[in-house]
Amino acid sequence: VAGNYTAPLLNTILADKKSPIILTNNANELCAGYACDGYARLKGIGALHVTYSVGAFNLLNAIAGSFTEQVPLVLINGALTNKENLVEQNAGLLYAHSTGDKMTDIDVFRPVTVAAERISDAQRGTYQIDSALTAMLTYKRPVYLEITEDCWRAPCQAPVGELRSGAEATIAVSQTKQAVAAAMTLIRSKKKSIFWAGIELQRYGLTKQFLKLLDTVNKNLASGKAAIHFVTTPLSKSVVSEDHKHFEGCVTLSNAEIQKLVGMDGCVIGLGTWTTGKDTDNQNIRGANSILAAHNGVWVGADFFPIVSLESFIKLLEKACLAWAKEAKGPQLEGLRIPRRAAVAVSMSPAVDSGLTYDTFFAAINTWIGKDDIVVVDAGFPLVGAQSLKIVAQDGFVAQAAWLAIGYSVAAGTGVKCARPNKRAVVIVGDGAFHETCQAVSDHHGNGQNTVVFVLVNGLYG
Repeated sequence: VAGNYTAPLLNTILADKKSPIILTNNANELCAGYACDGYARLKGIGALHVTYSVGAFNLLNAIAGSFTEQVPLVLINGALTNKENLVEQNAGLLYAHSTGDKMTDIDVFRPVTVAAERISDAQRGTYQIDSALTAMLTYKRPVYLEITEDCWRAPCQAPVGELRSGAEATIAVSQTKQAVAAAMTLIRSKKKSIFWAGIELQRYGLTKQFLKLLDTVNKNLASGKAAIHFVTTPLSKSVVSEDHKHFEGCVTLSNAEIQKLVGMDGCVIGLGTWTTGKDTDNQNIRGANSILAAHNGVWVGADFFPIVSLESFIKLLEKACLAWAKEAKGPQLEGLRIPRRAAVAVSMSPAVDSGLTYDTFFAAINTWIGKDDIVVVDAGFPLVGAQSLKIVAQDGFVAQAAWLAIGYSVAAGTGVKCARPNKRAVVIVGDGAFHETCQAVSDHHGNGQNTVVFVLVNGLYG
């Protein structure tokens, strides 16, 4: 959203006819934040810029959601020049959009970013920017860059080489081996096990590795209908196509649901999973029979292995399963098999004369959406009802299922379409949530997007 203090950045981009950066205008800062979030979920990284203070503060809710759900964004903010800061401090003249305290904006964003830098010197600024971007790549969370207006076109050192994630630099091979050994001991001791495919498979680009592990397990440790299957949860819905033959459904992993899946003594193997309220029915499911591996470490029962990356854990777990297959053949493999069960879904077979309801709406949508659609769903009733939708396309479902800010979906649809221009964004939003970001419909139109927005009027606001 254009404004002073960041205008030189925009002018520089627009003046470069070969710039790889495409500017997409948004109706307001909140819409811009949600659009950037939706874009980054599908493309890996998003960037946005705002006007100092008056624009930045409008964006706080969106950045907090991206921080909570591990979506990597670069927030670029302008600031008064160094001279103007001195005038404010010593002469008492208050400039536009300023509170009089030069640290106000950065202090607001520090708690919801993995790195926050205020750049007032162009030569030193290049190192600050590289440091922040490395943190974003490593932790998959937003970073904040505040740049004083007199620095934008000041000479600086040109970039050299590439920036990359620093996650693998701290991985301890011995810790990974210990975590996998503990996991295999638990898995082999149980009669039934099931994989829980988590959102980090998408965030860290590990879906292919997960599918390879799944294929290895089922080819070497099971045969026919006896196989180890997987589920997803609201936060990770569609990280794998729901057409997959081993998909058990998008579920809420309550204690009752876990009993249905694997019984009282079965093992849940979470890969890239977080224990968030909507995913686990507000219950803490970590226990003696669970394996929960994420990018910040691996829990096997009560044992925690902190210096283990998710990617290294999945790779080594696959090797361990292959070794087990060579070692143990026949009856010993029963421990990893579970019977195939129907996908978990809400029954949608209303009477013909029941009229238009949530059930009939989602039943109709289920017959209409396909592999070329990406469904973007808002918090509340739409998110609950949408769990029954069959999403054929991998990453074909986008929702803010942990932070749960209403209004996310309409604006996120802008970024989703920018990220996947060959697909159609289908937004499902409640009427109260629609009031939050209805301006984003003008963004869809202004950018020539064929997005469809369904507003579900439940009688509370509409």
